[in-house]
Amino acid sequence: MTITGPNHGERVDFKQTEGEKQFVKELKATLDEPISLLYPEWKKANTTPREFFKIMGDASLLGYRMEDGVVTQIPWQWNVHTYRELSQLSGGLSIAAFVQGQLGNKALASFVNDKQREKYLLPAIKGDIIMAIANTEPGTGSDAAGISLRAEDKGDHYLLNGRKVFITNGDIADAIVVTAITDRDAEKNHRGISMFIVDGDLPGLTRIRMKKHGWIESHLSSLIFENVKVPKENLRGERNRGFYQLMEVFNSSRIGLAALAFGTSLGAFKEAYNYSRKRKIFGKTIFEHDLKASEFAERITMLEAGWLMIQKAAFLSDSGEDFLHNASMAKLFTTEEGMKIAQWSALVFGARGAMDGQKVSAYIMDAHVALVGEGAPEVQKLIISRNIDRILGAL
Repeated sequence: MTITGPNHGERVDFKQTEGEKQFVKELKATLDEPISLLYPEWKKANTTPREFFKIMGDASLLGYRMEDGVVTQIPWQWNVHTYRELSQLSGGLSIAAFVQGQLGNKALASFVNDKQREKYLLPAIKGDIIMAIANTEPGTGSDAAGISLRAEDKGDHYLLNGRKVFITNGDIADAIVVTAITDRDAEKNHRGISMFIVDGDLPGLTRIRMKKHGWIESHLSSLIFENVKVPKENLRGERNRGFYQLMEVFNSSRIGLAALAFGTSLGAFKEAYNYSRKRKIFGKTIFEHDLKASEFAERITMLEAGWLMIQKAAFLSDSGEDFLHNASMAKLFTTEEGMKIAQWSALVFGARGAMDGQKVSAYIMDAHVALVGEGAPEVQKLIISRNIDRILGAL
C-alpha cells in the first residue's frame, strides 16, 4: 500500500509495489516447494524442524535480511503476507516463524551490541539458529510486568532462578531472550526487569515440551531455571529497562499475529466455500441455497474488513506513524471474527467437520490460541479504549 498525490489530493493506493509483488511471488514459490512438499512429513512427526527455519532464512522470510552487509527489517506491509500464507497451510509453522522473526530476531536487532549481533542476530536471520522469547510465567500472562524469575548479580555473571511457561520454540531454541527481575527493590515491578540472551544448552536450564491442541507442529515449552549462569555480556539492552524493551517488541508484533489469525480464518473459509460448491443437499449445492450464500457473503465481508485493518496498521508502522491502537484493533478484530469464521466453516461440513483428518477442524483450535497470543482480547480493548478520542478524531 502506497501513498500517491493525484489531482484531488492525497489518497491511499492499495496496489502492491513492485517490491511487494516480488516478495509475495518468492514467498509463494517457497511455500509451494519445498515447504508444502515437506510439510506432511513434519506434520506426521508433530514438529517444526530445524530444516524449516533454514528454508525460511534462505528465502529471507524471518523478518530481517542482509543487504550489502547491513541488517534491514522487512517492511510490515510485506511481512503480513508471510503469516497470512503460512497459517493457511499450518498455524504451527506460522507461529514458529513468527516467534523467530518478529519476537526473537526483533529483540536482537533492536538492542544487541556488535558481539551479540555476530553471534546471534546474523545466524538467526539466516535460520542457522533457532530463537525464542520467554516472558510468560505460571502466575502471569497478559500482565507482562508481573514476572518473578530472578536474575542475581554475581559480579561477572547473573544467576537465573524461576520458571517460564508457554514458550514457543522454547525446547528447540539455540538462544532464548529471557526477562528477569534484576531489582527486587524497584518501586514498581516493571522498573526492575532486565532482558538476557540465554543459550539453550546452559547447565541448570530444563526444557519440557508442553502438549497442546492448536498450532500443533510448533513447540510450546516450559522452562525451568535452576542457578543458570548467564554471562554479564549477555544482558540485552539496558539493565532494568527490559519491560520497556519487551513492549517495543510486542507492540509491533501484534500486526503479525493479526495476519496469522487472518490467514487461519481465510483458510477455513476457503475450505468451506470449496466444499459448499460440491456438496449437494435437497437437489442443490450448499452454496446455491440463498440462506447459505448470504452467510458466505457476510463472512467474506468480515475477512475483507480484517485485511484492511491489517494493511492500515502495517502501513502506519512502516511510515513511522503511531500505529499501536491500529495494531490492537486489527488483532482484536481478526482474532474474534476469525474464531467465529473458523467455527462456522466447520459447521458447513456438518458431521464431517468433526471427523479426524478434516483440515477445517484444525483451523478452529488455531483460531482459539490466536485469541490469547500477543495479549488477550481484554488487553487489546484496554489499549483501544485509551485511544478513543484519537480514533474518533480520525474518523
